[in-house]
Amino acid sequence: MESNKLLKDLFLTVRNDYAGWEAKQARHNPSPFVTMLGQAYYDRRMSSLLVLQAVSQYCAGMRDRNLKFELIAEGYVPFSRGFSVRRCAAGMFVDAVTQEARLRPGDEVLAINRTAPERIVKNLPNPLLAADEPEREQWNGYLKLARDITVRHADGTEEMLELARYPVDTDAAPALRELPGGALLLDPGSMNDAEALEAFVEAHRAVLDGCSRLVLDLRAAAGDDEEALLPLLPYIVKADCTAAEAFGDRRIRTNYTKVNCTRLIRMLTPYLVDEDPALRQMAQQLTAYYRDQSGKGWVDEVEELPVPAETPILRRGPEKVVVLTDTWCEQEAERFVQLAKQQGRAVLLGRPTMGTLDYTNPVMVEYDEFIFTYPISRTAASLEGEGVDERGVQPDVLVPWTPEECTADLLAQKALTL
Repeated sequence: MESNKLLKDLFLTVRNDYAGWEAKQARHNPSPFVTMLGQAYYDRRMSSLLVLQAVSQYCAGMRDRNLKFELIAEGYVPFSRGFSVRRCAAGMFVDAVTQEARLRPGDEVLAINRTAPERIVKNLPNPLLAADEPEREQWNGYLKLARDITVRHADGTEEMLELARYPVDTDAAPALRELPGGALLLDPGSMNDAEALEAFVEAHRAVLDGCSRLVLDLRAAAGDDEEALLPLLPYIVKADCTAAEAFGDRRIRTNYTKVNCTRLIRMLTPYLVDEDPALRQMAQQLTAYYRDQSGKGWVDEVEELPVPAETPILRRGPEKVVVLTDTWCEQEAERFVQLAKQQGRAVLLGRPTMGTLDYTNPVMVEYDEFIFTYPISRTAASLEGEGVDERGVQPDVLVPWTPEECTADLLAQKALTL
């Protein structure tokens, strides 16, 4: 596909079919995005990677992590830098290391591409980091564009490292660890596999139910399997209830343009010939529904539950339950935190979550070697001024992030005092 046609189609899709356009267009400014690619075109240095970087910046300007642009060209392998960084008033620090053995949590980042982080922030278009507060800034994308990083280690030595590429991290598995005083900390992992999490919780049901205090660690959970919430719900509901009561308000408004419906039907096409008859039937029903909705524009609906509405959710576990939250808690983990806050049984401790719940129902569209994903529904809460966009779900006990958390789990320690 010619690049100018791709850019025009993307811009029109966001303007006409993206659920968040009206709410976000006031801050949206596509000019840097257009200028970057336009200059590259005239300089004859246009490439798929450059398009990926530019459109990703365009999406960052909308500050909605439901907007995604991916390169699927043969030979391109998504990568990470093997570590993450976080910034506060004291500076920028390596807060987690997954694969980069040359770094340690707590290393201070003095420069990226030989430029101090605070200077980078001052010179960058603000939407690129997708946040106004330093501790909520999203630096992973910027690090992928960088060549080197200068750090100060714990022993005071300074080192400039050429950044390496590592495979994208796999999903984290559930984990359980003991805390002082008979308390337990349950980390549900990525929450992308409901069956695995359910099996894990069931295998440890006795100790989870009998502990003196349960700490649910949702700080880095970002999975998209809503059924993964089910084995955890008994530990945050204040009384026995049904699934419909536990999940609460599911009202949404969906933008059923002709383009959106055509793309939804195209996404269902492979399932119309699937070997599973139940899956084929569901695809047929949805296809018929989208054909009927095509061109109707905004339609008020109620989002389906992951289980039958009457499914019982029975209260379990100790009286004292604490949920740890942070910026990188998003998608279904963030929904769980929202439900916990609505129930009022557990204490939410930490920082606000990512704030991505207001827009839902993703649509995928392929452009040759790219895939663009955008949501077409908005929650009724966001339309009524009660959404969490960018702000996130607010904790009951706010603890600003500090560099000390790079090497010590201060939130888990504080959870024992609530």
